[in-house]
Amino acid sequence: MSLSHRPAFRPRRRGPVALAVLAGLLALPAQAGGPSRSLAIAWSSQAASGPVTETARAQRSSLRLLPGWQTAGGGRIAGLTIEIDDGWKTYWRVPGDAGIPPEFDWSGSENVASVEVLWPRPVAFDLFGMTTLGYKREVTLPLKVTPVDPSRPATLRLSLAYGVCEDICMPEMAEVSLPLVPQAEGGRARIEQAMAALPESPQASGARLSDCVLTGEGEARRLEARLSLPAPPDGPLHTIVEAAGPMWFEPAELSPATGDLPMRLTARLDPASGEGWLARGGGASATICRSPSHTGELSCAR
Repeated sequence: MSLSHRPAFRPRRRGPVALAVLAGLLALPAQAGGPSRSLAIAWSSQAASGPVTETARAQRSSLRLLPGWQTAGGGRIAGLTIEIDDGWKTYWRVPGDAGIPPEFDWSGSENVASVEVLWPRPVAFDLFGMTTLGYKREVTLPLKVTPVDPSRPATLRLSLAYGVCEDICMPEMAEVSLPLVPQAEGGRARIEQAMAALPESPQASGARLSDCVLTGEGEARRLEARLSLPAPPDGPLHTIVEAAGPMWFEPAELSPATGDLPMRLTARLDPASGEGWLARGGGASATICRSPSHTGELSCAR
């Protein structure tokens, strides 16, 4: 299993925020490879010097690895806390209409087979008519760590490339490292609080995504599905569709329910993404943000 997760940089729309991001990139020296290459240069220029410890300070934010606790099966629940300067925010795993998705690289870890990052429900921000998803001030991401050999000590090492935004967006990079020995514990209360804020399961939320099909060709290629909710929404819905592999979807659009018919979800597939995953039996999921206290993740059932 790969310990590196590096989604491509994709401004979703060319609104003021996306243009502010691109303006910052264009201020960097021109390089082949476009925005992704420019971001890599900006991130590499921020690489930490000196010893790497469990804490690190970037330009507008700080990172801290929390040892958490060892599980009965020999794994570990750890945590990553990101503290963001006042007035700034960072992004959820999918930023929404515009923004910089985080990129995790755990390849420097020792005796670690895999790291699963868990995401507390995000907050929806509306800026210049665009909706982005993320966190202000502070967020702790629980980490499910699976060792190669549970009987041996492990070292968790992360190189994180991510974005922070105020009215403009800036790339940040920081490296942190933490030895994990069986008796190491710390940060349990903070990690457990974050785990309590994870999105609801479909069983808990009562929502269901069904009849998922891919329609259209080229620029018109899109996913269509039916979204059933246990009750009419009491505010705006923000829906992000994700799929395994190199698949990118625009933020979904929802058509209101009529009579006994459920809501209709439509999400355009980025033309640069791969084709045929759903036809081959692949799956998709949607995260539905109804309010700060009601966020659910649904699988796409056909």
